[in-house]
Amino acid sequence: MLRILFLWNASLVMVKYHYLSTPRSWPGKIVFAPSVLAGDHLSLVYIFFITLIIIGIFIPWNYLSGAIFFWITLNLYRITMPLTNGADQVQIALAGCMIFMVSTPYFKTAKMMAWQTVVFNASVLATQLIIVFVYFISGWDKLMTDSWRTGDAFLMISNLQHLINPFFKDLLTNPILNIVLAWITILFELTFVVFVWFRSTRMFTLIAGILFHFTIAIVLNLPEFALMMSVSYLVFLKDSAYIFLENVFIGKQVES
Repeated sequence: MLRILFLWNASLVMVKYHYLSTPRSWPGKIVFAPSVLAGDHLSLVYIFFITLIIIGIFIPWNYLSGAIFFWITLNLYRITMPLTNGADQVQIALAGCMIFMVSTPYFKTAKMMAWQTVVFNASVLATQLIIVFVYFISGWDKLMTDSWRTGDAFLMISNLQHLINPFFKDLLTNPILNIVLAWITILFELTFVVFVWFRSTRMFTLIAGILFHFTIAIVLNLPEFALMMSVSYLVFLKDSAYIFLENVFIGKQVES
């Protein structure tokens, strides 16, 4: 919903020049109908998406709501394709896993409930592996790239007028600072792959990740990517962490 709100104004301009063809197959026409209609009725399509998301907030997550969310994600990606970045591909992959991430008992028989648990755990593991894979590929690519090892990548980033926050433009021209920032980025992404799996280092790794992404959001004006990656960290928390958070926040509300 936040991504829709962030991209709304830009999308209104973009659809005037970005032609979305109608799929030839009937399944394609049904699946991508909102993206086709967005060419002439983008605001109505976005209002429809937001309405579905708001309804989903107030009902228990189930397979249907997961499929609808994935459907919205696919269509939003198709509508905003000229404005997309790496976060959009990651979001599609995570939304696909979320279809099967249903923990509320959905079946009546013990056998089917057991299968639901297996599918839920598999989808959680798949989501965790996707996130870890993203960090590994990104970190390894940076490690193998000369411009990142020397810090020149940050100097290049400072010249991206459409992304860089003007406040940080001059700061990223310092070669020593750029080397330090480049290696902090490389080491964080590669160590995340390891440390997130251990109980003793998991919380520190996730907190470091949130700070890392929100720093990028401020410097490069990419708030939606920071929000998506930070929220995705929830799959690494154990049940005890959720119980603790529930007691902290809901317990305080009950007492007040």
